[in-house]
Amino acid sequence: RICPGADRVLGAGAVLRLGGATLGGYGEADIAYAYRQLSRALHPDKNPDVPEAHDAFKRLTEAADELRAGLTEQRNLLRSIAATMGISTTEEMLDRPQEALFAEATRMLYA
Repeated sequence: RICPGADRVLGAGAVLRLGGATLGGYGEADIAYAYRQLSRALHPDKNPDVPEAHDAFKRLTEAADELRAGLTEQRNLLRSIAATMGISTTEEMLDRPQEALFAEATRMLYA
């Protein structure tokens, strides 16, 4: 069972790592997959004998929300950088914006 102890916090990045995120960034599908996998293990109904299960499940939900908010922020930043450089963003770039952000920021540095 995956339940953090009283002094440990389930970080947003841990949600993705435990869910199996790939290199090159993450997208909505990765967050949803990780959340589904971990929610099955952490759900209080599946762990009635674990008192921390409710808090762990709540933290999982918060972590997934943090990841989604970060993804939105990264997409907005990517759009801003692309507009500054006079290029358009593609759906592929916006699906996993971390890799595209790195590429465009590098391009800006060397321009």
